[in-house]
This record gives sequence, C-alpha cells and structure tokens, in this order.
Amino acid sequence: MENIRIEKTAKSPLIVMKTGYIGMKGRSIPQNSKQLYKPCFEWVAAYIQHPAPLTIVEIFFEYVDTSSIRCVVDLLSLLESNLKKEKIEVVWYYEQYDDDLHELGTYIQTFIKVPFKYVMVAEDQEINM
Repeated sequence: MENIRIEKTAKSPLIVMKTGYIGMKGRSIPQNSKQLYKPCFEWVAAYIQHPAPLTIVEIFFEYVDTSSIRCVVDLLSLLESNLKKEKIEVVWYYEQYDDDLHELGTYIQTFIKVPFKYVMVAEDQEINM
C-alpha cells in the first residue's frame, strides 16, 4: 500500500497517510470536500484490510468547514467500524484560546467512540506531521 501525501494549499490541509498514521493539518475549506477527501477514503478502505497494531490519527485544523467536518467524521467512522477501538487513537490539536476548535473535537468525539487526546498548542508552535 502506498503512502499518501496531499500538500497543503490556502484552502486544503496537508494530509499524510501511511501505515499506522493519519495526519491532517491546516485549513479545510475546499470547493469540493468529497473530491479532496476521496483518495483518503480509498486509502483507508485498503488500509483496514491490513492495519498496523495501532493507528494514530493527528488532526490540527486552523479552520474547517462543515462539509470537511462531515468527511473527517466519516473517515473516523470507517476506521472505528473496521478496527478495534483500542487500536485507534485520535490526537486533536487546537491553538491556545481557540475554544471553538476544541469544542469541535469534543463534538466529533460524541459520534466516534475511540479515545481522543486533546493537545493545546501555543499560537506559534509548530506541529510536524
């Protein structure tokens, strides 16, 4: 299975997918969320056939629109429904003082019954994916 790396643009996040790891970072406000995330769904569909013992999902959005949120929830649901819950860990990053994105993570967690870890970062702190 090949790794995926979709480079960040002004309207779409950096997306990295490799065995045992999924990362999304940046703004997600594309014209067509389904088109942007389609390769991610295809990759996850193949990945769940032979997953790593643990899959870490790191998400650090600066801003995310409703259609992108739906895609992220659907991706996490696909993982959840096909892997044992203890084999998935979601790390949800949010900037200090950005209560909206922190609340978004807790809202998403109500739909996805896998462990979420919330990490607050300083506004100028860099998170590598």
